[in-house]
Amino acid sequence: MHRRLVIVVILCIIAVIGIVGFYSGLLHPSSGAENKEAANYEVLYRIGVHEFPPLIIYEDGYENEPTGFDRDMIRWIGNEMNFDVKFILMAWSDVFNALEAKEIDMILGGPSITPERLERFLFSDPYLSISQSIVVSEHGTMFMDDFWAGRGIVGAEAGTTSYDIVKEALLDTGILPEENLKDYHPIESSIQDLIDGKVHFIISDWPVMVRLTQEYPAYIIGNIDTGEEYGIVIHKENEQLQQTINTGLDRLQTSIDWNEMKHRYLLDY
Repeated sequence: MHRRLVIVVILCIIAVIGIVGFYSGLLHPSSGAENKEAANYEVLYRIGVHEFPPLIIYEDGYENEPTGFDRDMIRWIGNEMNFDVKFILMAWSDVFNALEAKEIDMILGGPSITPERLERFLFSDPYLSISQSIVVSEHGTMFMDDFWAGRGIVGAEAGTTSYDIVKEALLDTGILPEENLKDYHPIESSIQDLIDGKVHFIISDWPVMVRLTQEYPAYIIGNIDTGEEYGIVIHKENEQLQQTINTGLDRLQTSIDWNEMKHRYLLDY
């Protein structure tokens, strides 16, 4: 009789522990961003990136993993969908060819979804909508009318939408002399020249310009609505990866972590 009582008590304890664990899971569900150290990932994906704050930020040296919005986003998705990632720093001019050659599996760092790129690659669903922003020094006297009239030197990064805008609207029309368009890689390297008066305008994606104006004596004088959207770039043949990324992205965007992540990097500005 005593032995039966002991067995019954043990079974009751096990049942209570199970119930507590069940409700604890309901009250505190684990997000994709948690338990990274304990995860046993099924696959490792190589991600080509370039330095593009606040999306990709190298604060602790280029040999270490970056921080930034895109990094946090893909880490969250990877934890949710059970894959790991390795970030490979590359020149923006090389990253698309590397993906076509299957030297990497994805591209992050603010790649815009364009008709030309859609012919060569797959994209995830859009994750950010952006415009192009024009920034001047706090000590400057230039405005948007001056920009469109070609009065001054413009800094932009070749191979980007912002550079193409200046080329098509100002260079090709003869409004801006060719020597007055300066190429900066990355665009963040232009900010000191802007402050020193060596260039009068810099133009780039809105998220990048917001961050720069938070950190340096400069401000946005205008935005150009291009209808652009960022998406994760994937090899044309890898539809399975595209589906995996879209599933994880949807889960992230409907979680409480999404708005917090955007706020952390000033993308809800």
